[in-house]
Amino acid sequence: MRIFGKQLILYSSILVISFAFLGFILTREISEYLTQQRIASLTDSAQRVARSVESAFLSVYIFGDVNLDPLAIQIENLSDLLGASVVILDINHAVLFSGLPAGTSLPPDQYLQAILDGETIVLSGVFNTTNPEPLLFAGRPIMLANNTIGIVLVSVSLAELEATIAGMVRITSISLIAAILFGSLLIYISSQAMARRLRQMNEAAGIIAGGVFEKRIPAKSKDEVGQLATQFNSMAESLQNQETIRRAFISNLSHDIRTPLTSMLGFLKAIKDGTAPPERHPYYMDIVLGETHRLIKLSDDLLDIHRIQEASLELKKASFDINNIIRSTIMGFEERATQKQITITSHFANEENIVFADEDKIQRCLYNLLDNAIKFTQAVGEINVETTIKGKKVMVSVADNGAGMTKEEQKYVFDRFIKGDPSRNEDKRGSGLGLSIVKEFVHAHGETITLTSYPKKGSTFAFTLPIAGGA
Repeated sequence: MRIFGKQLILYSSILVISFAFLGFILTREISEYLTQQRIASLTDSAQRVARSVESAFLSVYIFGDVNLDPLAIQIENLSDLLGASVVILDINHAVLFSGLPAGTSLPPDQYLQAILDGETIVLSGVFNTTNPEPLLFAGRPIMLANNTIGIVLVSVSLAELEATIAGMVRITSISLIAAILFGSLLIYISSQAMARRLRQMNEAAGIIAGGVFEKRIPAKSKDEVGQLATQFNSMAESLQNQETIRRAFISNLSHDIRTPLTSMLGFLKAIKDGTAPPERHPYYMDIVLGETHRLIKLSDDLLDIHRIQEASLELKKASFDINNIIRSTIMGFEERATQKQITITSHFANEENIVFADEDKIQRCLYNLLDNAIKFTQAVGEINVETTIKGKKVMVSVADNGAGMTKEEQKYVFDRFIKGDPSRNEDKRGSGLGLSIVKEFVHAHGETITLTSYPKKGSTFAFTLPIAGGA
């Protein structure tokens, strides 16, 4: 079953159950309320009749002989006004006056005796064998000079009350059914809208899985589905960028491999064929050797990236002096720096800065950072390598006064296969993996690396290392 059908059934079931429960509670409460109101009204009527009878008895009472003719007219009028039937009994339960329909029996003697004992009784039931219509009785004693002289019973038909309750139940039921239908319509529309957006994501995911990363989903709402659409679009954009980077990398890598191989092949063929003069052989062999080292470095970069991706990168941590690593790495760049007339200086926080890390990986980081700095620094430029102490950390920074980077370029500088804009430097070598490897090596140590750069003012890369014994 599709998610639309599941949502519709689930929400509709919840709505129906909730409203059914609400309807049951409302019907019960309304019925109870109307019944109590009717009982209160009937009890009050019984009290009013009793008072009228008491007043009449007080004025016409003659021991052993009670004249009820004037009172009968008054009670009939009062019965019509109340919409009820009135019965007057003496203390022996003999009927003195009755407005009940023919065939209607009185409540049992125990209830009548309870009224004579001073209680106000309310009783409901069927009291007519020929007419099964239920009646509600309210009884109250008639008092005269603190003596009980009789009973007043006031009765009404429960049919009217039941009809009123049935009407309220009908209105409530119709209202609830209308609410359920309207709610179901809203649920249907909402579920359709959500399902439609999810279908769009599903279709877009299929398109992206097919290698077309330009597909986007409209993210109009700010709810969870809208946020999911936004994240989906961000993912698609990231995949598109990665695909662009991958294609560019493959193109660059093909060029970076083919160019030195072509150069090496040309020089080796010239030496083998004898077209190159013998005195030029050492020069050609140095070029071939340099290109070989370049291919080895490229191979090492690719191998490191593979290890990082496979999470198989192992660190061999030990204590060593970072100052010595910096000095030896700088010495390795003296020839290139001299060719470009770049001055490389170093400043150390202490004579010795002993850190605890993987020496080979950190030297590789320094090599890549200096290599990057020389590539993007113009002739007669400056590069400074510096260490500073930050709490229990040594911060190593490599700063140049080269081309620098824009804010947009800085976002992707550590991404794999990203190569700097070749228009900003003369050195076109490099695979675009160097800075990514630096970031991964530093992060593998649990440390951080930062970049501060401004166009035409240069860049500063800085990373931290733990001081040996300082953790």
